[in-house]
Amino acid sequence: LKKGLMQKLLTGEVRLPGFKGGWTTKKLNDLCTKIMDGTHATPKYTETGIPFYSVENVTKRDFSNHKYISFEEHQNISSRCKVEKGDILMTRIGSIGDAVLVDWDYECSIYVSLALLKVNEKILPEYLVHYMATDEFRREILSKSLLSAIPQKINLVDIGRVKVYFPKDLNEQQAITNILDYADKEVSLLENELECLKKQKKGLMQLLLTGKVRVKV
Repeated sequence: LKKGLMQKLLTGEVRLPGFKGGWTTKKLNDLCTKIMDGTHATPKYTETGIPFYSVENVTKRDFSNHKYISFEEHQNISSRCKVEKGDILMTRIGSIGDAVLVDWDYECSIYVSLALLKVNEKILPEYLVHYMATDEFRREILSKSLLSAIPQKINLVDIGRVKVYFPKDLNEQQAITNILDYADKEVSLLENELECLKKQKKGLMQLLLTGKVRVKV
C-alpha cells in the first residue's frame, strides 16, 4: 500500500488538494550544494569515541551497532566531509542508492562507501529521501552506475547526473512528505504487531507440539 502511495504521490500521478503548481526534473548536482564521500583510508578503530558509519548501517537502518574512531581522526575526516543534521547518506559501493536522512544531531564520520548529500533550497531533504526509495530513482541511479565493477559502485560525478522529479512548491513537497512519514509509522506499527504474533505462535507451538497443553475434543 505504501509503495502504491509513493508511486502516485512522488510522480505527480495524484495531486494533493490545494496544489496546482508545476513539477520539474533536475539533476542532483542542481539540488545539492555538495556531494561527497567519506574517508578513503580505513581508520584505526577504537573501543569508544566517535561513531563511524558504513554501508551496512544505512542498508539495515541500524545506527546503534557501529564502529568507533578517535576524536582526532574524526576531526581530520570532518574537515572535508562533515555530516550534519538534515544531510542525506546514500550507499554508493556494494549497495547503490539506498538512502537515509540524518535526523540526529551528534558527531559522526562515514566511510568511502557512503555518499553525503547536502541539499539546497530547491528541495526538502525529507522529500528527496522518499523519492530516492522509488523505482524511478532506482532505475535512474543504476543507469549511471558502473554495473561491471565488483563490487558494484557509482562515482560521485555520476551521482550528480542522476535526475529527480519533484514539485517546485516546497509546501507541496512537505505535504507529500507528511503523508509518507505517516505511512512509515503505520508500517512500523504493523511490523511490531507481526513480530508479537510470531512470538505468540512460537509459544503456542511449544505448548501444543510437546503435549504440555492438550486440546479438548
